[in-house]
Amino acid sequence: MALRWGIVSAGLISSDFTTMLRMLPRSEHQVVAVAARDLSRAKEFAKKHDIPKAYGSYEELAKDPDVGVDDTVTVILQYPGGVHGSFTCSISAQLANTVSVSGTKGMAQLLNPCWSPTELVVKGEHKEFPLPPAPGKEFNFTNGMGMCYEAKHVRECLQKGLKESPVIPLVESELLADILEEVRKAIGITFPQDKC
Repeated sequence: MALRWGIVSAGLISSDFTTMLRMLPRSEHQVVAVAARDLSRAKEFAKKHDIPKAYGSYEELAKDPDVGVDDTVTVILQYPGGVHGSFTCSISAQLANTVSVSGTKGMAQLLNPCWSPTELVVKGEHKEFPLPPAPGKEFNFTNGMGMCYEAKHVRECLQKGLKESPVIPLVESELLADILEEVRKAIGITFPQDKC
């Protein structure tokens, strides 16, 4: 049985990938649909690559019964100066929950859990940052006591008369929220409030 492909985006890389898929045996690989944010681009792409269905949103593609939807997604981010970042998340696979940053001067790693780490490896040197003790207290999430640093930082900012953090300013928080919102839309996740 052939693997039925749905192409997300009508860009240049998607075009190359689709061209390559069309060269493989049809009994093994079939491109059945394409989605883009603009229906006319999706239709143009579909015509170019002889794809039977074109959608004007990724959500529509995700609902197509002929196309399987991954429960794992990888996002690649491009920053100024040729810097790239990526992350992978999954609703079914247990992933490492670590962060690695590599550059010309070496590599740094935040160890599991990366959202509230207590261990850091820089150029192979292991460093630990134990959390303050919380005797008799139970948290719902690993290293919950680490939120004390956020609370202390908010207090320090307010004492200095600051309305936002110089470490993570509002514009940075908004950028992160925008990136996550864009990823959510790209993979077709909707919430009830989206329909308002």
